[in-house]
Amino acid sequence: MIQLQTSFVPKKSYLPTTAPEARFGRTINVFAVVSIVVFLAVALLAAVTFFYRGALISEITAMDTDLVKAEKNFEPEFVDTAVRLHKRIESVKTLLGNHRSISPLFDILEKKTLEQVRFQGMALNSSEAEITLSMTGEAKSFNSVALQSDVFGGEQYFQNPVFSNFTLSEKGDVIFNFKTNVDPSILRYQENILRASASATSGTDTTAQSTTEP
Repeated sequence: MIQLQTSFVPKKSYLPTTAPEARFGRTINVFAVVSIVVFLAVALLAAVTFFYRGALISEITAMDTDLVKAEKNFEPEFVDTAVRLHKRIESVKTLLGNHRSISPLFDILEKKTLEQVRFQGMALNSSEAEITLSMTGEAKSFNSVALQSDVFGGEQYFQNPVFSNFTLSEKGDVIFNFKTNVDPSILRYQENILRASASATSGTDTTAQSTTEP
């Protein structure tokens, strides 16, 4: 009689396994390679940094040498003279910028005052913020005062002109007070020189034109 095998359980087979010692050896080899690569990278970076630092030091040394040579080419006496001259020029510029001249203001008053109006007792008050002109005036009539107010109101260098305190004199003339803020530029000496030069070149008067009562 033929006998059939009824059990399908595979027979135990023995597969080859990797020894722990072999796996540990491969791990050590990978770690060693990585360590060598990192070491080489750090060494290369250190070498580049070292040579770059040396190049910078050499360049700075060369620049210092050139600077010393350039300083020797200039005579110390000439340099001192140039420095003193520069300081004097700057001082003159400062003086011109801060110096004030009231002659242009007189020119405006002369040209803009009507024939029927006269001023006296002028006071000019100056501060960092503004310049104020105050005067006492006398006119033949209130109509003359009104016309004078229109003229001064159109003057570009007068800001907020005000006529006040009207009274009549024994002769019937109108007595009044006048006050206005003045544009500081009209009093700056340096700007007056520039305006005078421009006027001479163009042949025109840069200040106010003369106006008389019709």
